[in-house]
Amino acid sequence: MALILLGINLVMYSMSSGYRQYNFFLSLENSSTIVASAVLQQEKAEDYYAVKNSILQHLADEEEYILRINKDRSNIEFPASLPLNEAFYWEAIRNGIAKHYENGVHYVGLYKEHAAGEDGILVVSSARDVDGDAYRKRLKTTLALAFLAAVFVMTLTTVFFSKRMFGPMVKIIKKVNSINAFNLNDRLEKEHSLEEIGELQDTLNGMLQRIETAFKAQQDYVSNISHSLRTPLTIIAGEAEIALSQLEKEHKATYSLQMIMQETEKLKHIINVLLELARSENNTQANAWRVLRLDEVLESVKEIIYKMDSRYKLKIDFSNFPENDSMLYVSCNEHLLSLAICNIILNGFKYSDNQDVRLKLHAADNEVKLQVIDSGIGIAPSEQDKIFNPYYRGSNTFDYEGFGVGLPLAMKILEMHKGTIRVSSKVGKGTKMEVVLPAAYAQQHV
Repeated sequence: MALILLGINLVMYSMSSGYRQYNFFLSLENSSTIVASAVLQQEKAEDYYAVKNSILQHLADEEEYILRINKDRSNIEFPASLPLNEAFYWEAIRNGIAKHYENGVHYVGLYKEHAAGEDGILVVSSARDVDGDAYRKRLKTTLALAFLAAVFVMTLTTVFFSKRMFGPMVKIIKKVNSINAFNLNDRLEKEHSLEEIGELQDTLNGMLQRIETAFKAQQDYVSNISHSLRTPLTIIAGEAEIALSQLEKEHKATYSLQMIMQETEKLKHIINVLLELARSENNTQANAWRVLRLDEVLESVKEIIYKMDSRYKLKIDFSNFPENDSMLYVSCNEHLLSLAICNIILNGFKYSDNQDVRLKLHAADNEVKLQVIDSGIGIAPSEQDKIFNPYYRGSNTFDYEGFGVGLPLAMKILEMHKGTIRVSSKVGKGTKMEVVLPAAYAQQHV
């Protein structure tokens, strides 16, 4: 619109300026005609000049040059004082009139032949259009100010209407981008806006409803499968333990039964992860929450880890224990918190090829902190903020089995406990994951 308006202003200025120049040339031509007539008819010269002075306006810096042109048009000397080339004079002689504009001065050449066959008269008139120059200057200023004012108004109008039209779109984009696997029940709020925006919101809400339905169906499927698998796995582990207790240590089947028990525990853990991931949409858990010491939770985690693989070497550093043991208390769902910590520790073992994993427990600033330190492959800095996204796996983990659900589930569980996980890692040097939970000692009287 600004370009269109600029084009209109330029056309208006060009037309108005051209019309003004045309009128000025016409006035100069009329003046030249009267002068030529006065020269050709000397007896009426005073009358012609009287008409000129009474009818025609006085032109600024007006000058007239009179040249006599002989009949054969030879031996013509044109005045050198005027900035006009010979083409101007010959045009006037051939066509009867010629016009020229240069450096603010208008020139008109008018040729009149003598009726009695004598030499002709070439009148060259020049003048400055002072009023016209002032008019063009005012016009230019007026059009420029009008253009700037119009652009300013159009900008304000555009901003106002764009906010009204696209403001809801920005909110829709932000809301849709905030919806993930853990908050599929969120919906776009209907606002008083354009009908098309309302239809878009309804369409997106309908799509989210279908996605949520499909996702819940998948969750129910995973949950049902997990429940169905847990019972036979428990029976397998129990029968293997009974068989192992009845065999001598040197028996050939001892090692096989031990491997069955370990792999069964690993499989049970994977099933628990899938089950809890399927349940993570609902934050209200049936299991009761209690206030427990985190070091006691770690002891149960240690037993779970060793059941999965007796080769795992888990070292717990209690050197930074607080003097006041009540600072280690946290409000937690023991089953979920144990599952989250197990996932982090098992990641340490897996990505360090079963090397030792160290735990450090300490409390400070109303927080209980557990550091899980391994010497594995590490995590690239650009990927450290992505490892808690569901199903995301690092670029250096292709040689390791996994689904990318352990850490997202751990983070989800810790968020339910109003905690978080802080990551510090160097590629090829190892990873330190710090579990941070709010201390519950203020609520627990010891």
